[in-house]
Amino acid sequence: MSQSNANKVTLESLFNRRPDDAIKYLQDKKPQASIDYLEVKGRAHDHAFVVAKMTDMDMLSTMQKSLITAMEENMSFDDWRASVKPMLKKKGWWGTREMIMDDGAITKAQLGSDYRLQRIYDTNINQAYHKARRHDGDFDIYPYAMWQSRGDNRVRPSHQALDGQIFRRDDPYYQSIRPRVAWGCRCDEILLTSEQAGAYGAQDGYMIREDISEYVTTENVIVQGANGAYTAPVNVLRLSDMPVYRTDPGWIHAGDTLPVQAMFDKAGQVPALLGASSMQAVLARTSILSRVNDDVKRWVDSVDTKRPKGEFRHVGVVRPEFVQTLAEQKGLELESAVVTLHDRVSLQHLARPHKNHDPEWVANVVKNFAGRHALYWDNIKDAPVLVFDVADAEAKYKVIVHLNERVKGRDVVDAKQNYIGNVIRTIGVDVAENIEKGKNFTLLAKID
Repeated sequence: MSQSNANKVTLESLFNRRPDDAIKYLQDKKPQASIDYLEVKGRAHDHAFVVAKMTDMDMLSTMQKSLITAMEENMSFDDWRASVKPMLKKKGWWGTREMIMDDGAITKAQLGSDYRLQRIYDTNINQAYHKARRHDGDFDIYPYAMWQSRGDNRVRPSHQALDGQIFRRDDPYYQSIRPRVAWGCRCDEILLTSEQAGAYGAQDGYMIREDISEYVTTENVIVQGANGAYTAPVNVLRLSDMPVYRTDPGWIHAGDTLPVQAMFDKAGQVPALLGASSMQAVLARTSILSRVNDDVKRWVDSVDTKRPKGEFRHVGVVRPEFVQTLAEQKGLELESAVVTLHDRVSLQHLARPHKNHDPEWVANVVKNFAGRHALYWDNIKDAPVLVFDVADAEAKYKVIVHLNERVKGRDVVDAKQNYIGNVIRTIGVDVAENIEKGKNFTLLAKID
């Protein structure tokens, strides 16, 4: 295929589907002025539409709409470029121009060019389609994924070396290095059942890796951007006898401090029952549960409840059985199964002097949520209550979770989020007999 014909490849022929989910992903982004792409970090790129060195908000909005139109109308790169290039030239965003940096310095910067337009088109379209095509559920049906590279001379050696490697999909450390989380990566994953994974694993050239946590580290690197040097995290995979694989600084979801938090985010974007089942499979692994609990505990211990910052961490899910029970018995459909602990809504409230709870129980809330508990209905407040056993056999913990609540705050990578979820409001100790034998509460479901 000639270069001219290659540029005429349309989105529909490339992805073989109408890009509805990809379009929505791009539509949901908010324009954010930025001199440097690296100023917006990690998962924040899921929420911000950024073009480096484009600080005019009207121009940014026009560029975002033009890419959405390109996806809706199945435009090739050549067609899209022809539609935006005159506008950029008219507004002066073309060629090399002097720009005032944040520190007041004046420097020459490359603005629009055919090369930059290709990068903008490729980056945004590929990001959107990658998000639309990601597989974030069905861990019980397809517990494994096989890495598949393109096998051509454009593939980086570290990516090619992973071809045929088989990973557990519920391993958050795999999720942190999976295909397409490195810039320009064209690799894919093939979902496998346990039987299929076993069949491949028995052949030469394939290897099943059940747990890669000991081989993955998150490291900070210094990168030179247009507006100065930045510290950015990358995830690094070091497997024996293989080239070192690295994600790229500033790329979407690369270098998350808590890999599981990104998985919680994804579980919150799918139907509640699917999200609950997926995350339950992840947290069923003791090693993963302990790491997540320890990370959340460190965050809880660091929170100043007198001066909360508006931060949150995901700590568990409403169990699949409870999701079904609430829908069937109470007609309560959950928007999401993910349960969140918020420094202002949860921890500041719990810090009040009259609250009767054990702070250690709260700090270890991830492990506690994964343990045995029951779903009751508060007949007075007409609301659900989660009830947990405590060391005292005559007492119970009542955890009040506000369901289908709007949650606003900053996540683990300090990105702003605004979504409908489930947030812990308060935790209190009650006499077991009051809950189990009184008229105020009705047992709906129980996990042994």
